[in-house]
Amino acid sequence: MNIKSKAYAMITLAMLGGAMFPIALKVAVNNGVNTFAFLFLSYIIATAASFALVVAKGKLPKLRGYMRKPKEYLMIGFAGFAFAGLIFYSIIYAEKFITATFATVIYRMQPLLMLMFIPFLLRERISKLQIIALMLGFAGIYIALTGGNIFALGNASTGIVLMLLAAVIVGTFAGVFLKRYTTDMESTMFIFNSVSLVIATGLFISSGAALPAFSASTLVALLYMGIPASVFVTYFYFRAFRTLKTTFVTNYYLLSPFITAVFAAVLLSEAIEPYYLVIAGLVAVGIFIQRFDKKGGTYAAKSSSPVKDYLTIFDVTSAFLNTNVDSISSTIMGNGRVLAVKMHHEMYNKVKEHAAAGASPQGNATFVYTNNDKGMVSEEENRFISDILGLRQDETVLMSAGNPEASEAFFARIHEHMATGQDSPGQGATSF
Repeated sequence: MNIKSKAYAMITLAMLGGAMFPIALKVAVNNGVNTFAFLFLSYIIATAASFALVVAKGKLPKLRGYMRKPKEYLMIGFAGFAFAGLIFYSIIYAEKFITATFATVIYRMQPLLMLMFIPFLLRERISKLQIIALMLGFAGIYIALTGGNIFALGNASTGIVLMLLAAVIVGTFAGVFLKRYTTDMESTMFIFNSVSLVIATGLFISSGAALPAFSASTLVALLYMGIPASVFVTYFYFRAFRTLKTTFVTNYYLLSPFITAVFAAVLLSEAIEPYYLVIAGLVAVGIFIQRFDKKGGTYAAKSSSPVKDYLTIFDVTSAFLNTNVDSISSTIMGNGRVLAVKMHHEMYNKVKEHAAAGASPQGNATFVYTNNDKGMVSEEENRFISDILGLRQDETVLMSAGNPEASEAFFARIHEHMATGQDSPGQGATSF
């Protein structure tokens, strides 16, 4: 299975698993389990399960590396808590007043809220087709919020809705940040859950709540929240989120309220309304039209960058998230990115000569290679990069890994050098 197919499988599993977690929370609420006790026990299980994942994947050295950097450890941990733990608590509380389906609808407004953060955090272009696709998803969300009556908002408590929406906005920002900040995913799952456990322990102790006697259904809900929801759903989601176009993943995830409605009907006897099919249909159309989008999701150079108006830059970091090349892996960790531009095959030797002559970015752990360099990039990674860029047979790729602004400047120098007879890169040709 290639990189893209794996990502599609992961986002589907994450959507199905994520659609189930409001049901698990509702079961706990219905059985009178204290919220703080439930989260406390869930994160004990989640921390143990995520540590087992680290060991199973041979990532203990990576985890030790993060432990030696407490500021980075806590930054990742609190971002993970904002993305998951804060929303878990908010949904548990909200479901005392609103249905699991309605709570999920608010939670799944994340794709629309991401539009506020994608341009400046991820530096991704947002195309017209992406906006249309997301607005179709928004139309489905609005229909759900109004209970099928498009002229009047539902009668849920306004305060509860605003509280949950605020938690979702914070979580959305954290999620986009976590895509931007490259980390080892197995270690990240443990960091997420260990920090969340510390927070949940403090809340549990300060609340004075007692550990409850669990029924069989509550125990199942607890195990679900502790292992699938807090470890594997999050793991699959971020693996897919980092691999595929941000707006595609978020639009696809808008199907989740529809899936939750089906689960709620089967397990909680909540009614399936006819307008749920409308929600699913609108989101499906939005997913389909994004297949034709080529511009959206490409890298947006800074407004002051000399390449802003004449080169299309692609962020191909996702192709190297599981690379076996240590030099690439170490370079993209943290804020490093792998940026790429297309060029004609005949330019290859000239570009390599120019880079060797000192045009390569210096002083920021940045290195340069093309997909002609055998051994640096695997065949699977090459195929994925070619798919991202839409390469023709007469084209190859020039890539620079490290500080993205240094890479932009490098591409500008290369373009200026290749634009024979031009005084400045801005006056030359629009592509290599």
